[in-house]
Amino acid sequence: MAKEEEYDKLPDKDAAKEFYAKYEPKEILGRGISSTVRRCIEKETGKEFAAKIIDLSNDDSSLEATRQEISILRIVAGHPYIIELQDVFESSTFIFLVFELCKHGELFDYLTSVVALSEKKTRYIMKQVFEGVHHIHSKGVVHRDLKPENILLDDNLNVKITDFGFAKKLENEELLHDLCGTPGYLAPETLKTNMFEDFPGYSFEVDIWACGVIMYTLLVGCPPFWHRKQMIMLRNIMDGKYSFTSPEWADISEAPKDLIRKLLVVDPKQRISVSEALRHEFFQAVHLWDQDIMSLKESLKKSSRRYSRISELTLKLQQSKFNPRRKFQMAILFVRAMIRIQRLRFTPEPLSLDTARIDPYRVKLLRKVVDGCAFRVYGHWVKKGEGQNRAALFENTPKTELKHIYVTNLSR
Repeated sequence: MAKEEEYDKLPDKDAAKEFYAKYEPKEILGRGISSTVRRCIEKETGKEFAAKIIDLSNDDSSLEATRQEISILRIVAGHPYIIELQDVFESSTFIFLVFELCKHGELFDYLTSVVALSEKKTRYIMKQVFEGVHHIHSKGVVHRDLKPENILLDDNLNVKITDFGFAKKLENEELLHDLCGTPGYLAPETLKTNMFEDFPGYSFEVDIWACGVIMYTLLVGCPPFWHRKQMIMLRNIMDGKYSFTSPEWADISEAPKDLIRKLLVVDPKQRISVSEALRHEFFQAVHLWDQDIMSLKESLKKSSRRYSRISELTLKLQQSKFNPRRKFQMAILFVRAMIRIQRLRFTPEPLSLDTARIDPYRVKLLRKVVDGCAFRVYGHWVKKGEGQNRAALFENTPKTELKHIYVTNLSR
């Protein structure tokens, strides 16, 4: 019975004979205001895809908006980090958009499950995001709604930028003035354009700002400008008011912080470009070597032979010119060093009971436990404002205990 009800919600087959002739729709993956996303199977090949079924009967404007999105998708097609539009079917009441299927879903959901990402995983994801955005901009298109919900992950956790509903093709250094996007990811110039009549407008730089917000969020599991009062949040955005003072940032190196500072610059003219971001040290091999080898160097005495050898290799890596044979030798040594690092037994951070009683969130081991519990109980954005941490959520006396005390007093 449930299966029959599920398929009753499908559009009338007469409305889209071509779609049903080629694909077999399956379960629902997600829902929007006027659309439903279903997994579907191509009958001829057996390959899986995701079909976005848009209902045109309730909103006349959605037809033109969908056609514009299709046009943008075809402009930016052909890049490994952009969602691929496989097929389009249009009837009088429905539009069927068939995309490649990303089984790991949204980056937002992945972040919810892991709370925060390591620098290594953040680097892996953000490099792909920047390369995807660079391709979009090279086609003269600005996305305008970059956020973790609009970034999908495929089977290998590779990025697929999606949802080009707000995207716009710019012509001849055209500037935009309309307000669109998601509040927490809006750039200052987008807000100012709609607040001040003499403000010139905004362009591609809004996507770079959004990348900075995404990167900040991936590293610590909370957005930089979030506030329960939206007006305060918007004011923080326009002032570029954020910080690295929370305990989570104590374990993060300087390179990602420096990149975020250059991305979240209020003046769009002073903001780093996508190309410059990809050349930043956070994404460079020398930085990777320094970051991964630092813990090993700190564990060795400076007088030891191994420490001297590591320092010598690091210096050679920084000063050497391109030499294929030398590069191959360095790669072998690098792999051997990484294997040795993985085999080391690191001493865990000493657990101080006094610190744990006063501020448990300062202890990295306890912070991971607290974060994991808080996310499972309260959902995603549980850190809400400067000076508050997730440990505070557990400092209140449970209401069930208060109720028990009240009942006990009455019985007396």
